[in-house]
Amino acid sequence: NNGEIGTKNFDKDKSCKMAQQREVRLNIYDLHDSNSWLNGVGLGAYHTGVEIAGFEYTFSNSGIFKCTPLNAPLPARYRETIVLGIHSGSANDISAIIRELRSEYAEGTYDVMTKNCNSFSNQFSLRVVGVEIPQWVNRLACIGGWMSSIGLPMAQIDNNGDQGGSSSSTNPQDASRKEKKKLTEKQKKILNTLKKKSSS
Repeated sequence: NNGEIGTKNFDKDKSCKMAQQREVRLNIYDLHDSNSWLNGVGLGAYHTGVEIAGFEYTFSNSGIFKCTPLNAPLPARYRETIVLGIHSGSANDISAIIRELRSEYAEGTYDVMTKNCNSFSNQFSLRVVGVEIPQWVNRLACIGGWMSSIGLPMAQIDNNGDQGGSSSSTNPQDASRKEKKKLTEKQKKILNTLKKKSSS
């Protein structure tokens, strides 16, 4: 009857409104000044967040959290945004994915080399649009031994803007921060080796 037809049409319209197409973006941030030379060889220390439906989702030692897009806590500095794809579904679908990921990316499970913000971004992207994030974003963390060998800090961001393992402003090392920005002979050798490998 007309009442049943009207109800079906209403449900169909409601379903169409809930299921929307949303652009999914990867927001990338620099964590260290050394990215100025590391980025040229496909490396760097980066923080990432996945932006969808007006929120940016990321991961820290505090667990999964969301923030205003392009407003990651310090020391992260915005670098660029990459469009990952289009998500077709409802806001509830996104919330369900986040709930499922919370068990794996729980509070206190952050590891700068094996389970960091980029690891989460990659898993979230796979679940939402079925694609991985660019490999260069997390490449340096994957070779963490090399990271230590050139003296890069392994930054850990949480949702109150702290940097895990960082020192206070009174640390004596702060006085030589500018000096540390210069490439050492060891760094130059590593950079030249990487350039040769990338060109071969």
